Amino acid sequence: MQKLNLFNPLTYKREDFSFNELLKKILLSEKGSDSFILYRFSYNDTGCIFTRLDSGFKTPLTEQEKERIESGRSPMIREDEDTSIPEGRYYFEQYPDLSEEELLPFTFASITAAKGGEDRLYVRLYKENELECVMQAFRPCTR
Repeated sequence: MQKLNLFNPLTYKREDFSFNELLKKILLSEKGSDSFILYRFSYNDTGCIFTRLDSGFKTPLTEQEKERIESGRSPMIREDEDTSIPEGRYYFEQYPDLSEEELLPFTFASITAAKGGEDRLYVRLYKENELECVMQAFRPCTR
């Protein structure tokens, strides 16, 4: 697990997805598609419980948007983007394999057990190329 400073928010159009629905959508989407789900997590006698709070999706960046970022300027926020992974400090992990909704408590065990920070977890799915999708987890931290 690493600490990550996110200097600009990752913005998305709000859409209502379960993890498995989002996984299916991102796998069928074009290269460069980006998505997230925000969870609140808590522990009880049986383990870690995830409650979905928000989710969103973003189509691939245009050439103009890419040029703006590559020139060092902040990313453009599209008119229909109304939710985000906010800028800030995060515990961060990237996973070599995609998970399934039923396995999330096991997949994210180390990042949800990290001391300090809030009990929220942003899960990002990014379509890197035609065959690969990256899964990342961001947990806000205060240290």
